[in-house]
Amino acid sequence: MTDRERVRQDIEALYLGNLGTVEFDLELPRRGKNGSAIRWHSDNPAFLDDGGHVTRPAFGRGNREVTLTAQFTCGDCTEEKAYRVTVLEANNLIEVTEIYPISLSAVCGETACLPSASAVRTRDGRVIAQPLEWDGGLEHTWEQAGVYEVRGKVKGTRISVAGQVRVTDAPEAAALPEIAAESCGGSAVLLEGSDFYDAQERMHTYLLHIDPDQWLYNFRRAAGLPDRGAPEMTGWDSPQGLLRGHSTGHCLSALALCFRATGDEAIREKAAYMVDALKECQDAFAAQEGYHPGFLSAYSEEQFDLLEVYTPYPKIWAPYYTLHKLLAGLLDLYRLAELEKALEIAEGIGGWVHARLSRLGHAQRVKMWSIYIAGEYGGMNEALAELYRLTGKTAYLEAAKYFDNDRLLYPLSQGVDALDGMHANQHIPQIVGAMKLYEVTGERRYYEDAERFWQEVVGSHMYAVGGVGESEMFHEAGSIGRLLTKSTTESCASYNMLKLTAALYRFRPDAAYMDYYERAVTNHILSSCDHRPTGGSTYFLSMRPRAVKDFDLTENSCCHGTGLESHFKYAENIYFTGKDCVYINLFIPSRLRLEEEGLTLTMRTGESDPGAVHITVEADRSLRKELRIRCPSWAGGRAAVRVDGAPYDAPLCGGYLVVSREWMGRTEIAVDFPCCLRYEPAPDRPERFTVHYGPYVLAALTESPERLRLSGEDPEAAFAREPDRPLAFRCRENGVRFIPLEKVWREEHQVYLARY
Repeated sequence: MTDRERVRQDIEALYLGNLGTVEFDLELPRRGKNGSAIRWHSDNPAFLDDGGHVTRPAFGRGNREVTLTAQFTCGDCTEEKAYRVTVLEANNLIEVTEIYPISLSAVCGETACLPSASAVRTRDGRVIAQPLEWDGGLEHTWEQAGVYEVRGKVKGTRISVAGQVRVTDAPEAAALPEIAAESCGGSAVLLEGSDFYDAQERMHTYLLHIDPDQWLYNFRRAAGLPDRGAPEMTGWDSPQGLLRGHSTGHCLSALALCFRATGDEAIREKAAYMVDALKECQDAFAAQEGYHPGFLSAYSEEQFDLLEVYTPYPKIWAPYYTLHKLLAGLLDLYRLAELEKALEIAEGIGGWVHARLSRLGHAQRVKMWSIYIAGEYGGMNEALAELYRLTGKTAYLEAAKYFDNDRLLYPLSQGVDALDGMHANQHIPQIVGAMKLYEVTGERRYYEDAERFWQEVVGSHMYAVGGVGESEMFHEAGSIGRLLTKSTTESCASYNMLKLTAALYRFRPDAAYMDYYERAVTNHILSSCDHRPTGGSTYFLSMRPRAVKDFDLTENSCCHGTGLESHFKYAENIYFTGKDCVYINLFIPSRLRLEEEGLTLTMRTGESDPGAVHITVEADRSLRKELRIRCPSWAGGRAAVRVDGAPYDAPLCGGYLVVSREWMGRTEIAVDFPCCLRYEPAPDRPERFTVHYGPYVLAALTESPERLRLSGEDPEAAFAREPDRPLAFRCRENGVRFIPLEKVWREEHQVYLARY
């Protein structure tokens, strides 16, 4: 035989077995029957390496497809053959000691959906959400009132479950929280000189210099339109990236927010150009065979097709997540920059989503949203509910509800923290969407789920800076001190937690919400911004020793996208208006103008003393209104209030100091909140702690590879303020300098310290 004949016969003779359901290691021969040498290469060695070793994906992560390539060589002849291998996900080996009670209500004659997941307690003490399979499927209908039992099992196991369904003739009515306060964001509030203002202006400068054709590159190429010679996008948005287009959506939102914050017409013109171009792309898609009306993306409909047959990541990458960014950006441009065409495009997308998802069954949609990463959909429910609010078209509301995710929502209704093991930023936007659905429908379950989620996250999953998550994931409740790694506190998660906090505050203006808001916006979001106008933001904010902020300049990650928006949102929630009152929540130098009431508030804070707040009130006419000034949780005692220089006894109501009088002309209010140094221990490891001054988390500027150790005694005695350096302190024990984390740029630093 010739060398070629030997190679081809060896290729034909080689049989590896059933490669469609691989659970165990493969035997990969190194030589063929006729003597050919065989070399193997896997394109996904995490699940199948070049030696045939198989690592099955964890249960719930889905099967993985791997291309295994064999190179046959004999003499001078070399040929290759590719084998498609499906590695099955691991079996569900969970050991359950408790399944939390499962109960729900239904109405006679109406289809009810049983929960597709429940909270369970495992033998090792974890509380996690587990998928369920019910006898007869997820959807059931009962024709008579009564209490019915349903049975099923934990998916992938023989563990049985039971639940109760209470069927009534009509749904139960419940008292609903109503909107009690509205944000005074937008053009009514202007930032004045501060680190917040500087961060806003750096991002403003960046947006003025971006090339809009570059951000449109992938959309034009996908729609078959000329790319106008623009450079390609990079990183996650590269032409080969499966998430391409997501950053463009964030950019649209950033332009809208920037225009609202600055009034810069050049920004609005850039946004209008991009909207016109996206409409051309949407029309070009509609003219092509195989595309459905309203579709718009930076790639074809294939990723959506593949999701519907449960294709796992990384073959597809969260197509509805990317679509959400685009839809949200268009809605922001319509609301904040009054670009009518943006709403027209958004309605096309909304109609496309409704048409696509309405033909799928509930069980199929639920399974799609449970697929790891591939099923991530950002805040599609929020954007579609907002589209419904703007247009009144019920199809968009129906589409928003198609994204209800039982794995997240049902354990919340059980009153159980089952966030352990969930991807933080995959699920926080879903709760933001739940609040929007509550706003437009009044369905109490959405509000209760959102409130419960907020309490769980802030109470049990929050780092000192206000950020959440380690390696993007929620872990066991209270696990902070043991998870002080490089990959903590993803910026996207805080971006969305702030949105959720503001949404909840509107219905219940509680100072505790704004205590959290101040913590996260000051110590995480402001800390995430590059100190140059590069558009860069941090992905993770490291909590390990020798931490260095890594600003994403070209990767176009999710956090780069939210970072484009975040620094134009500082003015949003400084002030709220309620019935006959103005809430002053954040102590950020700014000016509020309430045109209809002829009232202007100007706020300044002390450069070295954040507890010194000065408010000037100017009223064009006689006006009776309360000022409610948040008494922050960091204040070390009773605040001193002076009005026009005279002491004022301001009552404390719901966490707010109340100043009530008839306003006319100019009034000066000075508030001194006692501000001191303090330590804050990690909930699970009290020997690890952070140092705070007022609202600021202080970072130790040290290159030590070991965690800095302090005695942990009285912090006021442990530190000395540096003269002529606002907010800078020296540790008396070791001379290490401490400054607010938001002021750290490229210096090596530590946030969490250790006690002796």
